[in-house]
Amino acid sequence: MDKHRLQQNERRVICAIERGYSNSESDVGKLRAFFEIISPSEITPINCTEMFCETEKVFVTGRFSELQEKYGDKLFEASCIPSSFERRDGDCRYVTRLDSCSDIKGLSCSQVFDHPLPNATEPEVVLTSKPITKSILLRSKDYIYGPFEYMPITDTADGNQRYQLKAITSPINNTIPSFHIGMISSPRYISSLYDKGHQPVLLGNIKKCFESAELIDFISDDQIISMYGSKIAQNSEIRSFNKGTITQIRKSFTSSVEQRRFPQRFKRLFEALEQSNSWEESRKELIDAFLATNSGKEILENYISSNRDDFFKGEKQSYLEKLDKEYADKHAEIEDLKSRKEQVESKIRKLQREREQVELNAVQSSGSIEALETLTKKQQAQLDAEFASKKVELDHLHSELADLQKKYSKFNTMEAIEDEIKGLGRDKDRAKERLDDMKKQVVQVQKELKDTNENLTARLLKLKPDVDALSGIAPRKKSESVNYKMPTQSLKLDNLDDIREDVIDRTLDTLNKLGRKTDYNNVTNILTTLAQSQFTLFSGRPGTGKTSLAKMLGASLGLQNRFLNIPVARGWTSSKDVLGFYNALSCSFNPAATGLYELLTQLNNESKSCENGAPAICLLDEFNLSQPEHYFSPFLEMSDPESKRIIATGDQETPYLEVPNYLRFLGTVNNDESVQSLTPRMLDRAAIISFDEIEPDYDLSLSSPLSVDELDIIPISGKTFIDAFTPKSLDLPQEIERTLKEIIDTLRNDNIEFGTPVNVSFRKVKAIRAYHNVTSSMYIDSRFAALDYAVSQHIIPLLNGYGKNFGRRLEKLQSCMPDEMQISQKMLQRIIANGNQNMFTYGFNL
Repeated sequence: MDKHRLQQNERRVICAIERGYSNSESDVGKLRAFFEIISPSEITPINCTEMFCETEKVFVTGRFSELQEKYGDKLFEASCIPSSFERRDGDCRYVTRLDSCSDIKGLSCSQVFDHPLPNATEPEVVLTSKPITKSILLRSKDYIYGPFEYMPITDTADGNQRYQLKAITSPINNTIPSFHIGMISSPRYISSLYDKGHQPVLLGNIKKCFESAELIDFISDDQIISMYGSKIAQNSEIRSFNKGTITQIRKSFTSSVEQRRFPQRFKRLFEALEQSNSWEESRKELIDAFLATNSGKEILENYISSNRDDFFKGEKQSYLEKLDKEYADKHAEIEDLKSRKEQVESKIRKLQREREQVELNAVQSSGSIEALETLTKKQQAQLDAEFASKKVELDHLHSELADLQKKYSKFNTMEAIEDEIKGLGRDKDRAKERLDDMKKQVVQVQKELKDTNENLTARLLKLKPDVDALSGIAPRKKSESVNYKMPTQSLKLDNLDDIREDVIDRTLDTLNKLGRKTDYNNVTNILTTLAQSQFTLFSGRPGTGKTSLAKMLGASLGLQNRFLNIPVARGWTSSKDVLGFYNALSCSFNPAATGLYELLTQLNNESKSCENGAPAICLLDEFNLSQPEHYFSPFLEMSDPESKRIIATGDQETPYLEVPNYLRFLGTVNNDESVQSLTPRMLDRAAIISFDEIEPDYDLSLSSPLSVDELDIIPISGKTFIDAFTPKSLDLPQEIERTLKEIIDTLRNDNIEFGTPVNVSFRKVKAIRAYHNVTSSMYIDSRFAALDYAVSQHIIPLLNGYGKNFGRRLEKLQSCMPDEMQISQKMLQRIIANGNQNMFTYGFNL
């Protein structure tokens, strides 16, 4: 019963999108109603025959955004029912929904534009707005012409759109033939016209209005040629095209019914034919059109196949020469564009550095007053503490003075003082005699120890050949020493930013020459991480080029012997495996075969002589084949800036080796069952660059790559290399600071709902800040690029945990990362996906 009642009260309108309510959670909006559909053959302007609604609008109760996306600014039909809500002034009487809306069927209405009727030979108009109906009408001096199909051509200088018009291809009724339009006066259309201020002008009941319209032939030149030109082409008597042919065509159409019915069409046809006879371009188009037909293609293919060699000989040579010239021109243009691109990117990076410096200065200046007050209070407290200390010192001096006065109060006469001096002299002589006796005893003991040591050494030397023979140890010749000392170049650049840019560009160019195709961002990331981190690890699947890139990197920096490659063996347990040990029997240091001790000795000499040596890199290939915390423990504490950077050797001649800060350790790690997993201690001290995230470049170079021996590169000094990548400040822009804080807070949150928390140490936070300060102006792709690289290397490797709750923590972490952080997002997504497949066991190494 209710359904029947609703159907009887239902009304259908033609409408368009009016407005939506974006602040509403229910996704509602309003439609503007233009016509009410009385019957399939009759529509009337809204509120004309029967009151629909004072607002002339319809309320959409839901899914308004889908409705807006579906119809846009076009007209459509909507079925409406009376509103069941309590109405107030300005509310809509009728409501509808997405399912009750549909496309307009047939030619119900068209939009009317005030514009003179153009000539059929040039049917173009300029409209001030985009039409909202499939066909349009033109109104001029109380007459309406149309309907027309339209097609946009170009935009005008004043922002309007130029359209090309055609008579609609499907007749609207039996009285208007094809390629014709109608002309009606205002009495014929005024009752069906919707014309209200600030709204589009629309005409309904098109078929009814144009039943007795005056006909106008509006066929275009293209349509004339298409219609009658095909008949001419089918005439077998017409084999060529000239003036005589045009006369022949005129005669063939003389008795035609269509010429008598539409004489103007044939007049335009013959004018077009006469013009085409004198136009070379038009003749070429006709030939091309014929060759595009099946018959033309067959003739052309037969001719070419029978004369292939002669026909294409000149064209082939000319084409090859043209291709060579085009290739040379394009190659030169590409090289020029590359050079200009690099210059523009360099300028952008400099401007970004200046912008970030201004932002950091603004951040620092905002707290300058508070910092000044804090500093003043701190200085006042320091002065008060110094005053109290001096007062205590003064009281102590007063006490000592009183003690001395009390002690020497008995020496009132000179005689008493002289007696005291004589007594002290006798005590001195007795002490001297005892000292002489002790010295004699020491000499005797030293002589006995020396004799005993010489006897033992002689016995050991005598036994050593026998022991070596029993152990199978052959005498070893002294190996040739490697020269680790290298000259450094003097730079013409003074600005550290320019030096850093130059180092990156030269390294990128050298890597490309060596055949390792990579991009600016990857080289910048690797060099910055290497300079800022004591330990840098290349992680990835076998075959991703970790070791080869590390070796090429050393060659690109010109390090030569100062790039030390140490293959790690399984079973290393202490530093003696990588460095060596002090032999107490021979009283000498036995260095390991790795060469690390010799390199450290050279670096130690440079430190003591304050020599500005070249950078040095120690590559530990298969870094985690043995446990790094065991064999590399003396070097781990060097990751802290407060480290003394001293290695104890146990050698009496050189007990300590001083390691300069321009020695960096680089390692390659694999993630499989044959290696040791990295402990949290190692992860906290190392920056891990994942080669799984570096897209391989399959661009092939036609020229052969250079070999490492062909390079002649003089390195810069190690101090300059480190200084060029040293941050000027650890402050971050507000947006980056906020994002980093959200990431760290998400990981540190100890809520049991998110499983085990992940500790991000101060060392990691400081490393991320330093990395961002140096590289943020160098990555021009995204404002978050520098933070993305830093998080992927310092935070993502820390993510190891178990359980669904820990998976929720990772999902929350993913949601707080911006979409611009593509590398971190990709790595985190892989960790989550692998963990969900492995019984909720999450980890960077899984």
